[in-house]
This record gives sequence, structure tokens and C-alpha cells, in this order.
Amino acid sequence: MESMNIALLDAGKTRSVLERLIKDYDDIHIAVAWGYNGKLADLLMANSRKFRSVTFGLNGFATSPDLVERLIGTKNAFIAKADNGIFHPKLYLFLAGGKAEAIVGSANFTKGGLDRNHEVCVHIEGQADGDMFKQIRRELSGYDVLRQRVTQTLADSYRRQYDAARRQRGQRDPILPDEKNGGKGLTSPLAMMSWKDFAAMAKIDPHHNFKRRMKLLREIQRLFASVEQFSDLTATEWKGIAGTLGKSERIAAGLDNHDWGWFGSMGGNGDFAGLISRRDRQISDAIDCIPRKDPVTREDFEEYCRRFRKAFLDADAHHVGEFPTATRLLAMKRPDMFVCANGKNKGNLAAALNFAPTTLSLANYWDRIIVPIQSSPWYNAPHPGGGDGELWDYRVAMLDTLYYDEDA
Repeated sequence: MESMNIALLDAGKTRSVLERLIKDYDDIHIAVAWGYNGKLADLLMANSRKFRSVTFGLNGFATSPDLVERLIGTKNAFIAKADNGIFHPKLYLFLAGGKAEAIVGSANFTKGGLDRNHEVCVHIEGQADGDMFKQIRRELSGYDVLRQRVTQTLADSYRRQYDAARRQRGQRDPILPDEKNGGKGLTSPLAMMSWKDFAAMAKIDPHHNFKRRMKLLREIQRLFASVEQFSDLTATEWKGIAGTLGKSERIAAGLDNHDWGWFGSMGGNGDFAGLISRRDRQISDAIDCIPRKDPVTREDFEEYCRRFRKAFLDADAHHVGEFPTATRLLAMKRPDMFVCANGKNKGNLAAALNFAPTTLSLANYWDRIIVPIQSSPWYNAPHPGGGDGELWDYRVAMLDTLYYDEDA
């Protein structure tokens, strides 16, 4: 029968035991939701040559960006990129020869978890080949698919988003560079822009009229708020929101107080204009997939795209709906989340986000445009109130004022 010593630890005892284990053991394995950059982190990093797999989560911005930066280039040190669910384990395993000790419980590698919090952990000591330690190693290896090495790009992007999140009430998860593309979008000029610079540039609006643009978005938001479903709006209102409303129609309907073609005139796309004119049910259902106030998830966006494309397929249209028409509707329903990418702004928008304009499609719109935007300081700036409050509400759609090219 295998022999093990088992004891319960509170937060303070967990810290003192970890200090001893980091010093005394040859191999260090850690998988923990959150980490800090205090004295115990100093000791841990001083023993980084012993790392075999040390992984910290970043969900909720509870891990210190200073600790993340210290992991750059450290062998066998990772962050966990958990796109689905939260990376939430608290596993500490130490091996030397045939001996092992582990701590499993509630304590994160944070000041609170190792000091002031009410924590409880199980401390296990025994032979490394014991069944319990084998189970712990299997659990740790199961996180391999989540591990991502820490680069300077990743650390810098996390710090920017961490600082922005700390200025707001509540938290959300960071958007991290991908190892495959090196995070080009997350290091782009638009992703690095401040709110002050964004607001100043948006108000210049050299090709149109800033105040009238804002009035148009305000009117469209009023239309969305006035109905339960998009299908409840009139045919003329559908056309106005979709950017297919002709001049004679808007005059006849008494809607000539706005230029409905701003933010992307879509009247030239006959198949799309026809679906809008017929108030196609699939188009309405697609728009209704996007919540009016709650955060829009990637899943919401993908379901919208599926239904939007199906409208064209069901109508046996010659041209399948693509990003200009699809993102026009998205930007009008949620100007705080989406920009209409079209022929007049695509080139400048692509340059500002570090991708080739010819590669943009509806399939990659979320990754190429939305992901880096949501990592940016100007997007994550707190609501300014006053005169700029409405601009903040419409800030993503208003990128059209920055990147519109009359000659494109």
C-alpha cells in the first residue's frame, strides 16, 4: 500500500510550503488561474531553470502584467489561452528523484490566495510513482493544448488591455496575439490608438458632416429601439438602415433629412437591395441574432453570417452576400461593435490594421477587424460623458470617418 502524508493548508501555510518546495525540489510543475509579481514570484523566477511546465491563466485580467512580462523567453513557461471557459486550476507539483509533493486546492498564486484570503489546500507528500501523483501529472498534461509561449507582443498587448480594464467597472477577458500570425493586428496603428486621438480624428470628418453622421446613427438606433423584431419595421425603414434607400423614395417618405447612404451605400448591389425590398425573413432573423445591448459574441456573429448567407442561397441570388452588405447592417444595429467595411474605406482600414485589403472577407472580418479593435485603448476607454458620450456609443461605426477615401 502506497504511503502518503496529507495535510490541510490555509493561505499563509500554503505560501510557506511553496517557498520550501520551490527551493528544495528539482522539477517544478504549476497550473494556476492567476499570478502576481510579489516576493514569492521573485523566488519562483530565480528558480526558473527548474521549470518543466509553469502555466498562468489571464482570464478576468487577474494576473499581473509584470509577471507576464517576466515570463518572456523563459523556457517551459506559458500562459493559458482559454477561448472557451475560464482556465481555473490551482495545481502545484514538485519532483526530485523518487519523491514528490503537491498542493491542490483553492489558492491562486496571488497575494490574496497566499495571504489574506480564506483558502484551503491539500498538501500531499509521497513517492513520485504513486497513483495520486500520476493523476496530477495527467491532469497537468491535459492543459498542453491551451499553453502559449509569452512573447513581447503578447505581453505588451496584455498590459494595454489590463490598463484599460482597470479604468472601467467590471472586467472582461484579454484578446491575445495568435502564435500563427504574430499578432499583426494587435500591434497595428488602430489597435494602438488612444481615445483622445480617435475622437479628434473622427470629428474632422473631411468628406461628410460629423454632426449629421451622428444624427443618422441616432435615428437608426431609435428605429431599432422602436420594435421587437427587425421585421416589424416598414419597407422604407429597412432600406434606410440597409443603405439602399433611393433619393426619390426618401423624399416621398419624408426621410430626406438624412443621407442614408453614409456608412456604406449599398444600392448598387441588386441582389441585396432586392432582399431588403422584399423584407426577407432570413435577413430579419440574421439581424435579430445580434443583441441590442448585451456584448456581441463571436458565436452571435457567426450565426448572423450563417443566416445572412442563407438568405442569398434561398433566393438563388447571383451574388452571395459578402462583407460590405453584411457589415453595413451590423454597424447600423451595433455601431459600438461594428464598422461597415466597403470599397470606400477598405484600403485605409486594412492599412490601419496591418492586413492586405484584398484578403478581407466576411469569414475573416471578426479576426481581421473586430479582434484588434476590441484590444485597443480607444475602444476600451471609459465612457467620457458630456459631448463625446454619443461618439463613444457609436465609436466603431465612426471609423468610417477616419478611413473613408472619396477616390477609392
